[in-house]
Amino acid sequence: MIKLIKNYLVILKIFSLVFLLSNCSSTKSNEDISQLSDKEIYSRGVTLFEKGNFSKATSEFDNVFLNYPFSSLSSKSEIMSAYSLYQNNEIKKAVTKLSSYIELNPKGELTEYAHYLLAMCYFSQVSKEDRDPSSSIKSLNYFKLIITKYPKSKYAKDAKLKIHFLKNMLAKNELNIGKFYLKKGAPASSIKRFKSIILNYQNTSVIPETLYRLSEAFLLLGLKDEAIKSTALLDYNFSDNDWTKLSKSLLKDKIELNQKKDTEFSIINYLKDFF
Repeated sequence: MIKLIKNYLVILKIFSLVFLLSNCSSTKSNEDISQLSDKEIYSRGVTLFEKGNFSKATSEFDNVFLNYPFSSLSSKSEIMSAYSLYQNNEIKKAVTKLSSYIELNPKGELTEYAHYLLAMCYFSQVSKEDRDPSSSIKSLNYFKLIITKYPKSKYAKDAKLKIHFLKNMLAKNELNIGKFYLKKGAPASSIKRFKSIILNYQNTSVIPETLYRLSEAFLLLGLKDEAIKSTALLDYNFSDNDWTKLSKSLLKDKIELNQKKDTEFSIINYLKDFF
């Protein structure tokens, strides 16, 4: 009985989807869509897409899937429908369609691109301030998936560039939060943020300032030895950086700093030693 109910619900869901697609895919043309071939419908979708009419293009590509689900153009139409939604800034709909496509076609011919377009959907939602890093994190994870699962993909190079950009943005976001805690007199909370940057975003542009701020936080807690280590690490790896020059004014004991500098420092060794 339970199995029968489940089967009924599945059928009902499919019927609802078909009904929804049939309503969404209506056009002003009086021509009966059933009289057109899959190629003709797809061609109409492409023409509309090229004209920038992404909403109608989406409907035409959906019509291919609706009327010719087993066509060789069916999968391509699904992706083009998602791409049209993406171009029309209907990101949530595009994400839903792409996620469904990937789930149903884990090894499909166009699945690689579906992953890339999904990453781009989230990437398009990243703001300059990035106050809410959720889109950046999701985008980063999908780009990482591309270079891991498809290392020789034609999208891998762009994925690496996007990853670098996103890591810098996320690192800056963490740094800003850490600096906020410093201003509020909560150095322990700021250290957690700075630690996250050093652990997760080692090759980003904010590392010099992070080490400087880390020294500030340690000094506020009275941890002079740890402040010296952080400053020495900054001096060793970024000797000509402005933050390095500024950091030396934090510590009056220059002799102790020079002694520390005689030892070879690296980010990894520092992490092992402190964290």
